[in-house]
Amino acid sequence: MVAFLLRGLAVAAIASVALAACPNKCSGHGTCGANDICSCEQNWVNPDCSGRLCPFTRAWHDTATYSDDAHYYAECGNRGQCDRSTGICNCDSDFSGSGCRRMRCPNDCSGHGVCLFMEELASLSADPRIHGTDGFTYTKWDREKIQGCQCDPGWEGYSCNQRVCPKGDDPLTVNDPKFPAIPQSDMYQGIVLSAVSMTFVLKYTDPYGNTWSTSAITSDTAGNSAVTCTRIQTALQRIPNLALYTTTLSGEGQVTATLASVRPFVRTPINGPTGVVGATVANSATVSACVISFPAGPGTTGYQYPLQCDVTAHTMAGSQPLSAGSGSATCTIYEHYSGTAAAAATVDVPFTELATCSNRGTCNSDTGTCTCFAGHKGLACELQEALV
Repeated sequence: MVAFLLRGLAVAAIASVALAACPNKCSGHGTCGANDICSCEQNWVNPDCSGRLCPFTRAWHDTATYSDDAHYYAECGNRGQCDRSTGICNCDSDFSGSGCRRMRCPNDCSGHGVCLFMEELASLSADPRIHGTDGFTYTKWDREKIQGCQCDPGWEGYSCNQRVCPKGDDPLTVNDPKFPAIPQSDMYQGIVLSAVSMTFVLKYTDPYGNTWSTSAITSDTAGNSAVTCTRIQTALQRIPNLALYTTTLSGEGQVTATLASVRPFVRTPINGPTGVVGATVANSATVSACVISFPAGPGTTGYQYPLQCDVTAHTMAGSQPLSAGSGSATCTIYEHYSGTAAAAATVDVPFTELATCSNRGTCNSDTGTCTCFAGHKGLACELQEALV
């Protein structure tokens, strides 16, 4: 009888062991270990290894563990819910990508721009107003997470949904309020070539975001600088879309290039409400340059982006424009203005305005047109008219 009972207990123990196997046999995605606990394979979770793991990315928000130590890796970046059946994150609105890793651009930039990471925007931040600046390097945690719109020419705003209105000089200002003792000045740029025989291309960036290239310009091989200046002027005047040719109700004007001796200066720009204002350092020595003057019309007054001079050879089929280049010769763009700056002195140069609707009208960002105040007219409200 005792033996029979012992045999029964042994059978029951064996049965209980069999019944206590790992749940669902670890769903075929793990191994059953001690205490009937599943050890899941990579990218599988849940007690029975039946759920897929979603991608881990830098957390958009979390609790810091040390000073300045946050944004550690989190499933779906803490901006979405993981679908365990597929291993794909259901991201919150305005977030997308594997693991909800990036922020969407607003309204997909309204079809008038491209969506770029902060890292990309930093590298492309070179301002053509600043000589020698090639952009910046951004390496913080959100460098490939937060995105913003880079608008197409003629568009602006957070989502590139606003048209840029024409810009011009305020017809009522003669002296800048910041510098009442110094009359406003037009801006001029000087082009200096280091060799007699050169071939180069000039690039002009307008205030609306367009960049225009001239055809290849060849200097006068006989060394006649005046002839070279005429060729530069002709090439700039031929830029498409009348970018440097202004027709107004009061007349018409074109960009000009004349030979002159100038004192070049270097500008340290400060962004102001109507353009760039900053300290300028004049050189003591003068240089002979082809001096560029811009038309006094909408878009070409005030501080203009410095021209860019390309002396690189572009001879491959399909290159536009084709240019033989200038080897090791250089082409330098200087800035100067119509007033007289003391040599080697630091001065503040107030330029004429380049203001939206010339500060004499309101901008309709839906149409990109100006509604001028009484007594003003023109594309950018840059002209005065008699009040009747």
